[in-house]
Amino acid sequence: MQKAGPIDTQLSPDIIWDVWSKGEIFAGNDPVLWRRDTCGAWIFRSHYKRKDSEYGWVVDRINSLTDEDVDTISNLRPVQWENVVHKTDGTVECRVTSTGIHNDKPSTLKMVQP
Repeated sequence: MQKAGPIDTQLSPDIIWDVWSKGEIFAGNDPVLWRRDTCGAWIFRSHYKRKDSEYGWVVDRINSLTDEDVDTISNLRPVQWENVVHKTDGTVECRVTSTGIHNDKPSTLKMVQP
């Protein structure tokens, strides 16, 4: 069984775009460039896989895969690269959220259900 979490394999540009499109659009920001993840953290489109960026993001699995499963768009989401700590039920531990236009590390962690 494969665990939930970021996708390690190479994804096509079309799949990456489809996953990016699942991010939250926030009024006043260009949705081609900026989205927010499930934790409310800002992500920047061209910072895909950049772990040196406050706005870097990765493609994440919502639910674990079993041996006969394959990745589908419905099981993928964009997340800020620090927000990929999963519990066995797919819950995300939000290490990064946002305050206004900047990402922030809250003093208490928020948990988000898939």
